[in-house]
Amino acid sequence: MAKRASPTPMVFAHYMLIMQPKNGDYTDDINLAKEAGIDAFAVNYGGWNVDWTQHEAQLEKFYKTAEQLDFHLFISVDTTSVKTPDMIIKLSNAHATSPARLKIEGNIVLSSFQTDPPAWDWQKDVVDKINSPVLLLSGTLSDNAEALFSDDIPGAGPFTWIHPWTTAEKEHSTDVALASQRDRKGKLWMAGLAPWFFIHLNKDKNWAQAQDDKIFLDRWSSLLTLRPNFIEIVTWNDWSESSYIGPPDGATPATTDVYWGSTDHIAFRSLSKAFISAFKAGQDSVTVDTADEGVYMFYRRQPAISVGSSDPLPLPLGATYLKDEVFIVSLLSAPAEVTLVSGDSAPISWTAPAGLWKTSYPWTFGAQALRARRGNLVIADKVGPAIVAQLDKYDGNVVAF
Repeated sequence: MAKRASPTPMVFAHYMLIMQPKNGDYTDDINLAKEAGIDAFAVNYGGWNVDWTQHEAQLEKFYKTAEQLDFHLFISVDTTSVKTPDMIIKLSNAHATSPARLKIEGNIVLSSFQTDPPAWDWQKDVVDKINSPVLLLSGTLSDNAEALFSDDIPGAGPFTWIHPWTTAEKEHSTDVALASQRDRKGKLWMAGLAPWFFIHLNKDKNWAQAQDDKIFLDRWSSLLTLRPNFIEIVTWNDWSESSYIGPPDGATPATTDVYWGSTDHIAFRSLSKAFISAFKAGQDSVTVDTADEGVYMFYRRQPAISVGSSDPLPLPLGATYLKDEVFIVSLLSAPAEVTLVSGDSAPISWTAPAGLWKTSYPWTFGAQALRARRGNLVIADKVGPAIVAQLDKYDGNVVAF
């Protein structure tokens, strides 16, 4: 197969339509995404207990808001709930001419998020019945790179997702194979990445992400070198799985079932902005301007294996792989002095180098304070929530600020 010309690198964010923003207004989310360098939202169409009439109306409003703000959207079909291709065809045709519909090389973009292959054939049952040319990037959990880029697989290329119980090292090896097959077969590749995952809803949805800090920070760096054609951040707003980079203020579902879903994740968005800029510039590492400097910390507010005092559920699957540490990430234009004060422990100080740098230290119970300065310039001075020995209910979501 002749090698396909690579389109402009783009970065997308997975948007759970079922999790509505405050007052159903998408304006703030779109503006924040644009500020971070995100090119479009991959709108997850479907979910649990969906009112399809309401869902369709929400999508229509989303498109109208995106049109007003010069932003783009494309459908990511949630095949766990969308069971027939008719709905996909209808939605694709309905919004094909919207100026907000993402097009690449004149083709409307269509993707999916799936745990298992759907009952339909993407080419015959969907793509061939849409009234516009389609660039299909269907989702997969497979790690078989050769099979995913086979000529027998319809579409422009795969959208590959992480494998929850695979080590970060194995995940990287899979990505290397995907990049190699992409180059050999001349197709496209969209790679997914995410913040730390955690959910604690019931006995069937009770797990943490075994790759811990490497799932986001290390993977971004890895993808800069492997150069997928597109990157999709998963997610902008899945509060229930803790994988959001958007602001949770006032969003739904604001229920007691998802008590962990209001933790600040602004650092994920700030770091993504730097990575996105490097990715689009074709760089294999992050460069930092003085105006974009920052030092961030990530940690959980409890020990990884501390069961909640009134929690009906056991420890999340994967909790034993998590580290009781404060992770510090610096983005600096020049070296700076950084100090961490964890609880009542003595301050720990070091000189962080220019560029992107990650380190970690075991924490002590209590508030977590982080300071960074270069001479008289204060780069960071922040105090995060206290880490305690036990919470009422387990909280594996990370503070990220």
